[in-house]
Amino acid sequence: MRQIQFVRTGDPTAVVQVVEAPKPTIANPGEVLVRVDLFPINPADLLTLQGFYPRSDPGSPVLGIEATGTVEEVGHGVTDLNVGARVILLGRDLWREFVVADQDDVVALSPDFDPRKAACLKVNPATAALLLREFAALEPGDWLVQNAANSAVGRAVSALGHHRGLRVLSVVRRPELADATDPDQGAVLLDGADLARRTADITGGQPVGLALDAVAGEATARLIAVCKDGATVVGYGAASAQAAQVDPTALVFRDIRLRGFWLTRWLAAATPSTRRELYSELERLADPLDLTAQIDSIVPANDIGDAVARALEIGAAGKVLVSFA
Repeated sequence: MRQIQFVRTGDPTAVVQVVEAPKPTIANPGEVLVRVDLFPINPADLLTLQGFYPRSDPGSPVLGIEATGTVEEVGHGVTDLNVGARVILLGRDLWREFVVADQDDVVALSPDFDPRKAACLKVNPATAALLLREFAALEPGDWLVQNAANSAVGRAVSALGHHRGLRVLSVVRRPELADATDPDQGAVLLDGADLARRTADITGGQPVGLALDAVAGEATARLIAVCKDGATVVGYGAASAQAAQVDPTALVFRDIRLRGFWLTRWLAAATPSTRRELYSELERLADPLDLTAQIDSIVPANDIGDAVARALEIGAAGKVLVSFA
């Protein structure tokens, strides 16, 4: 089988490669063999290739946090999954043609759910839903602020927030991105030194109790300045590839709470039924709320270098999907 891997970090287009590897086989009860059909290239994958994010398994050269596929074989004791079922994989290191997974790390999808949307369901919509659910008791009419609002997670936050009656302040880093963000789902602001003042003009001074930070660097300090005392700031990414800048006086005198969110950790702690409930809800809302990412292109796995290069381009119009078909 083919698998995509890297043995050293660096320029993603230079270090990623396709190799032949043995096809895995079911070894334990409760396992299934899944043929991977599609996977997206996520920012976290690119940051892993570059060395900013750690490998999930230091002993494995494979990477990949998201994939969808078809069950090819089921092991002893598997009762909820059948051969031919279309699924998403909840594990990691998924950029390989075949994956053996525990049945609890696989979620079945409706057979008519668009495979391209299925490929992008695991990470971005789930992250958005949990960011809104896990860190603050938000009620309809409450304000929250997020940066990287044009990203797949940012768009899902806006859609889910609007669906819940929340008011979302969406911050972007380039002027042209303001036009690409849906203003019907909240205010869109260009990041900058006076972000707090411009935010107050929009909110009329009403408090902002939750901030979602996918950029880090100086952007973290600007989000903190927007928030009310006692607010929670959740870091879930580092698009700037810089350490978050935090004024300690904001922690001491304003009681700003800094939290982190990593979907992999949440999935590991959640019960199988809780995971299934989450993804069942997201599948149900995917089409009405347009939750899954726009698709830029679908590239054959053998051309992974080209796929990674496209995913790195600022002008990419959505997710780059890679196909083993």
